[in-house]
Amino acid sequence: MTGLLLCGGESRRMGRDKALLPWGERTMIDGPLDALRELASRVLLSTGRTARYPQLGLECVLDAFPDAGPLAGLCAGLEACRTPWLAVLSCDLPLARAECLRRLLERAEESGWDAALLELPRGSQPLYGVYRASCRSAVRSALERGERRMVSFHGALAVGSVAAARLGPEAERSALNLNTPEDLRTLEQEALRSDTMGTP
Repeated sequence: MTGLLLCGGESRRMGRDKALLPWGERTMIDGPLDALRELASRVLLSTGRTARYPQLGLECVLDAFPDAGPLAGLCAGLEACRTPWLAVLSCDLPLARAECLRRLLERAEESGWDAALLELPRGSQPLYGVYRASCRSAVRSALERGERRMVSFHGALAVGSVAAARLGPEAERSALNLNTPEDLRTLEQEALRSDTMGTP
């Protein structure tokens, strides 16, 4: 498996680079990066149109389609992938878990799906999932049609989802993502309460 960390956004709502926000004694990007490293033989960074984060020592894949958001990042990752599967996370998932990705992969292989996404009450999460490398042509075709939505290519493939509730009590929490300073404060407070109560 190859890992892809999507970190090419402009963080407009946060007001500063989400990937480098402090998270405990580390930064926001470290959590999802650790999850991908646990599973993947190679981890790629999707950084938009220019390479970023040289301090991580990882290979950057760049968007071939300007202003196309994470769909362009997914395309770049799939086209650079040399393994059967690509595990995808966004950089604003500090609690992401490798075990959730592993279970998604197992379900995708059992079901013959082209992709498996984590399902939350608010809907499936295309930035928390696994994709067959063979999805690359459908993703590129969608971009060439001018599509920008992360689900725009699903009709051409077998895409399934797995409810977080079926993956254990921590799975839904692992998909909490951060878009605003308020989201960050809320999650920090929750993490502090969990530490105080001894929650792993």
